Amino acid sequence: MVADRTVEMDIQLCSSETQTTQLAVEKPEENLGENSTVNYIAEEESGGWKTFPFIIGSELCTGIAITGLLANMIVYLTTEFNINNIEATHILNISGGGSELSPLIGAFLADAFLGRFCAISISSVITFIAMILLLLTAIIDPLRPPPCSPSVRATGSCVGPTTGQHAVLYVYFALLIAGSAGSSNSGAFGADQFAKGGGKQLQSFFNWYYCVLYISIMIASTVIVYIESSVSWAWGFGICLALNVIALILFFSGTRLYNRVRPQGSPYTRLAQVIVACLRKRHLKLPAIAEDFYYGVKVESGLPLTQQLRFLNKAAIKTSSDISPEGHTNLSPWKLCTVQQVEDLKCIIKTLPIWSCIVAPAIINTQVGTFSVLQALAMDRHLGPHFNIPAASFFVFGLLASSITLCVYENVVVPWATAREIKITKLMRIGLGMAINIVGIGVAAIVERKRRENRSVVPLSIFWLLPQQVIFGVAGAFSVGIIDFFYSEFPETARSTAAGLVGASGAVGFYLSSLLVAIIHKNTDWLTNDLNQSRLDYFYTFLCVIGVLNMAYFFPCARWYKYKAQAVNSHNMSMP
Repeated sequence: MVADRTVEMDIQLCSSETQTTQLAVEKPEENLGENSTVNYIAEEESGGWKTFPFIIGSELCTGIAITGLLANMIVYLTTEFNINNIEATHILNISGGGSELSPLIGAFLADAFLGRFCAISISSVITFIAMILLLLTAIIDPLRPPPCSPSVRATGSCVGPTTGQHAVLYVYFALLIAGSAGSSNSGAFGADQFAKGGGKQLQSFFNWYYCVLYISIMIASTVIVYIESSVSWAWGFGICLALNVIALILFFSGTRLYNRVRPQGSPYTRLAQVIVACLRKRHLKLPAIAEDFYYGVKVESGLPLTQQLRFLNKAAIKTSSDISPEGHTNLSPWKLCTVQQVEDLKCIIKTLPIWSCIVAPAIINTQVGTFSVLQALAMDRHLGPHFNIPAASFFVFGLLASSITLCVYENVVVPWATAREIKITKLMRIGLGMAINIVGIGVAAIVERKRRENRSVVPLSIFWLLPQQVIFGVAGAFSVGIIDFFYSEFPETARSTAAGLVGASGAVGFYLSSLLVAIIHKNTDWLTNDLNQSRLDYFYTFLCVIGVLNMAYFFPCARWYKYKAQAVNSHNMSMP
């Protein structure tokens, strides 16, 4: 389940490497406002391709280790800790939400105080401690409940974890959430090494970077998951820990070579200043001429003053109190803001309705990611007479479908549309991804009904889950427009927040999923601890209805939205 979330995010970021490259090559002094300078800790000859083996090698080992732990976690909780399906789902939803939110905090701390290198270092050590703790639960018997056979587990009579064993498990998840805070900085830190080398070097770096991420996920979801399920949990977790140690050694070995940018302060301060200045000048009337607005000592290039959310324009009104007796503008940023600051805040506010539309697909993906593993455990997983497909490995087919769809889209659909002057907007891609996502959950409901009908005769083959996995993979490929949309529409000063905001939608999806499961479990028989006695097909149908309603809400939001480029093209606006 958690691995599904990782795959989805990696796919989104991979397909948007053009936008990410722009983020990485932007000069910080352009992003941070007037009179800002960028400070590098290392020497001029630092950075570049000599840092590549350390960064990419570390990412490969870390990716295998993290995905190897998370992809199979629901199986570990239900079979080794004897936690029932519903409680395991709650634990993973809550921890998953925390892991989605913490990178947003990590990005803020890195930009404002710590710097990316320090943030990554701290989070890597915390993750290392978390892995040690999880390995101990697999090695030391008193740290987990006594073993329980499948037949006894089916009756719900297994001895569950004690308070102390629960505590150990919760500490592990808390450490993992804290360690996830630095994950948002790894790609940007790698880009820092090539910031002076031009866009081609950056694009090449990101091609390799995301290729390595795909490889790590594929290895973890097949080899590591197989070892955990068929050989030993201790061996599987031990290999993940060893890989994490190798990742730490590789990362710190390149310390003297890295190009390290000093923290420059948070871009959120500029946005907060607009709100404060607007409230202070809330009683003023909007002027009729552009000269009455403040454009900065050095006029910032960017968006013109627009009429959407026009009340925020008051933050940029020049008043007599803003002018000194000598005729100089009073540069108190909490009283007077530039037009660019105002428009930056507007850009973020205008994206919020679209952001709210991507929560429902996050709920669907979370639920299917969890329950599809439980479904796979109850199905015939034989591939030949001697090999059982690990339940948590099956989502790899979704990843393959996403990869193929992305390649076809970029190399076939885009050139075809360009040649015919057909414009495929980012919101069109988002909407298409949502529609395919709804089809996927509908197919999942049909397959689950078929599984229940055949459970007392011959267990259904796991390959019945293949259609829904492929459909969700295709939906994920089209949903890459989400991260593309936020990167392009967010102001340059806050683009690092774009990925965090998408992650925040995933966090909200996790928490709402947990709430939804709790409500339905309490009031219906759709979700019980025995999957064969549940009506998971009804639950999937309910999620399908949520998706349809969300789609109906998305249409007016998309129609109302005006792209940032449209504001630039409409520079000659009429003033109020």
